[in-house]
Amino acid sequence: MAIIEFFKQMSYPIYYTVLTAALLLLTFWIARRFTLRKMKRAVMKAEHSYQQQIASLQMQLSGKVSMLENMVEKLKLSNQELNRLNEIRSKFMSIVAHDLRQPLTSIQGFTSVLMMDSPQGGGNNDQMALNNILKATDNMNQLMADLMDISMIESGKFKMDFKNFNFNQLLNDVFTLQQVNAQKKGIFLTKYEYPNDVTVYADRFRISQVLNNLLGNAIKFSPQGGRIEIRYFLQDGWLICYVGDDGPGIAYNEQGKIFQKFHQSENDRSGRKQGWGLGLSIAQEIINAHNGEIGVESAGLGQGSLFWFRIPVEPSAYKA
Repeated sequence: MAIIEFFKQMSYPIYYTVLTAALLLLTFWIARRFTLRKMKRAVMKAEHSYQQQIASLQMQLSGKVSMLENMVEKLKLSNQELNRLNEIRSKFMSIVAHDLRQPLTSIQGFTSVLMMDSPQGGGNNDQMALNNILKATDNMNQLMADLMDISMIESGKFKMDFKNFNFNQLLNDVFTLQQVNAQKKGIFLTKYEYPNDVTVYADRFRISQVLNNLLGNAIKFSPQGGRIEIRYFLQDGWLICYVGDDGPGIAYNEQGKIFQKFHQSENDRSGRKQGWGLGLSIAQEIINAHNGEIGVESAGLGQGSLFWFRIPVEPSAYKA
């Protein structure tokens, strides 16, 4: 009642102004409520749509996960089968290499006896045939040895016998052996001596295997009259050895494949696919087992090649 009396006492303009303000406030409040309800409905609708999308994505994700689990299971089975086949292949290679070496040894022995018993003079053809048999059995024995090494590598039985030895003397032994083969082909083999004795902690037999492989390959692929050089030196605790030749060289696209197992060069123009293509792969395994590195450099076909490897000198390099 007091408020009504208060309004009655107001002048008309003031009364009208207050009433207008009240109506405006009421309109604003109603509009705000309406807007808030509209926004709430929009938010609820968006939330519902969002939940539907999440549910749809969850269903899709569940399907993808199920599909991925099936693929993983199939891949696991495939890997198990592949491991089984690899094990069978390794055993087969080992058995073949082991069982063939005995008859090859017998052939070599009997051939040597025949050569000694063959009459001197007038038997050149017989001697040549016996020599060819010995060469063939030597090659086959080397092939069997490579197969044995690869089977041991794949089965994890490729062990190193680390000892201190004089690298200069080892290289002299290898050089003397390979020089005979080089002279037969008319190839000039040169060794650059290191001025001091080099003692290396490594597997002497396996390092000699690497040297024989690198020198043997250089002699095999170099033309008559070619030149091969071998040099070695020490640098920051490493023994570094180079074998260079002026032979057919290696194409750039071949250089990344040359240390792969069973790799045969596609650019060998001689047409002679000698060996299994295992020698460099075995050499790489040997150098890796010594915590070393091995590689090749060549400017391309007809530009010669340079093979190199390096191994640590001190036994501390092999400690974990």
